[in-house]
Order: sequence, then C-alpha cells, then structure tokens
Amino acid sequence: MRRRRRSCRRRLRRGGSASAGIREAVARRGVLSVPVVDLSLDPSVLGSGPDEERSTMPPMRPASGHRTGNHRRFGLLATSIHLPAALMARWDLPQVLPVPAPAIFAGNHRSMFDIVVGFRLFWNYRASMHIVVARRYFDHWLMGRLLRAGGCIPMESGRAALGGVKACLEALERGESVVIMPEGRVMPPDERPEGVGPPGAGIGILAARSAAPLALCAITGTDEVWPLGRRFPRLRFGRRRPTVRVLVESLVPLEPDERRDRERVTAAVMAGLLELLTPPE
Repeated sequence: MRRRRRSCRRRLRRGGSASAGIREAVARRGVLSVPVVDLSLDPSVLGSGPDEERSTMPPMRPASGHRTGNHRRFGLLATSIHLPAALMARWDLPQVLPVPAPAIFAGNHRSMFDIVVGFRLFWNYRASMHIVVARRYFDHWLMGRLLRAGGCIPMESGRAALGGVKACLEALERGESVVIMPEGRVMPPDERPEGVGPPGAGIGILAARSAAPLALCAITGTDEVWPLGRRFPRLRFGRRRPTVRVLVESLVPLEPDERRDRERVTAAVMAGLLELLTPPE
C-alpha cells in the first residue's frame, strides 16, 4: 500500500494526474474502473433555448447585503416590536419590494404608528432602512434612544433640514436605503382632505442630490391604531383590530433635468402617493 502511495506521489511530482495513479491502484486491486461521465449541461437545459418556459418561482425578496451594525440594530428593534405590532393590528403587506437597495422610499404620514410600520415592513424582507423622523422626537429620553438604536435620522424643518439631508446622502452612498415622509409631520384629517397634506422641501432636495431610485409607500389604517393626540396606541384584540395596509410601488424614472427640479420631483411623488391612496372605483 505504501508503494502505491509513493507511485502516486511520483506521478504528481513528474506532472502527471492523480486520477491516473488512482485508476492504476484500483486496477491492481481488481476493481472495475468507472467510466468518466461528461457532466457539462446542454444550454437548452439551463433555460437559454428558444423553447424556454417562464419560471414560476416567485421573485426574490431583496435582503440587505450590508451586515453592518445598523443592520443588526435595526433587526433587533424590528424583532422586538413584531409581537406588539401583531397584537395591535392586522397587517396587509406586499410580498416583495419593487426596487433594490439603495433606494429612497417616500410615504404618507398619518400617525406615529407609521414608524412601527417602517420597521415591520422592511424587516419582513430582512432589509434595514434609515427612517427619517422629526428632530423633536429624539429629545424624549426613551423614544430618542429607541430611534437612535434603530438608525433613524433626525430631520428639522427649514434650512436646518440640510443636516438631515446630508445624513441621508451618506447612508445612500454606503448602499443603505432611506425612508422619508414628505409631509414632515403627522397630518390630521382636516389638512389632508384628498389623502395627502402639503409636502416639505426635504424629498425634493434629497432626490435632486442623489441618483437612487424612488419608490412610494401608501399607508392606511395607522391613524386608527394610534390616533393623533393620544399618548399611546389603542389596544384592541381579535377582530376589533384595525387593518394596516401598505402599498409599495416604484416611481416612474424621471429625466435628469426633471430630477434636478425639486418642485417637479415633489409634485410627482405626491401625485403618485395620492393615486395609491385613492381607492379604486
């Protein structure tokens, strides 16, 4: 046996193949050799032929490829609020996200429960996001810690919003997506008679300075879970729970000149949200 091993080693040193030495050793033991089978596949088997059938597999759910500290913290916070969110409402979420990361998601704002929806929605696809939240909520001793732990970005109004926009651009450059609510604050029903309220300048500035694709998030039912003016959400059980529905659609790509026009981008985003929020006739 040692001699056979030495012969194989000699063949390798001389430039021969190890498979030849193995065949020789097997032949000496009187065992039939197995013929080598060509395992190369025909291109038609791989689905590149003319008679290719369409795949019935569902589209892959986009998962965040950035296993950073923010991704882990986002997932930890989203997992911790998953059960309370399931007890407070029934959920109707899309199966897939229409755009890959990094992207800019713009959604309407009717309740503070929209932040919970952001964690619940995107972690359903194992995708971490940076949710833009008003600066004043970071001053609360408990909520501020939770928002910072989840990677939320503080945003102020007016010219002070440039600091939040800069943080969003840095996140997009790292390959991480951003969620922003163009209205800037929770809109009461009397200020959104058509479905959305007046937008701020944040979404226009962010879209003009970034080439990331834009997507729309239409959220309904959150104002029934956590109405404006209440300190805590309503607790309902069983069939009495309201249904939170989320529709996510990609915005039609804009031309470079249109993308640099902040007002035109803002108008396109709000028109798309209004169309998603309007129930079909």
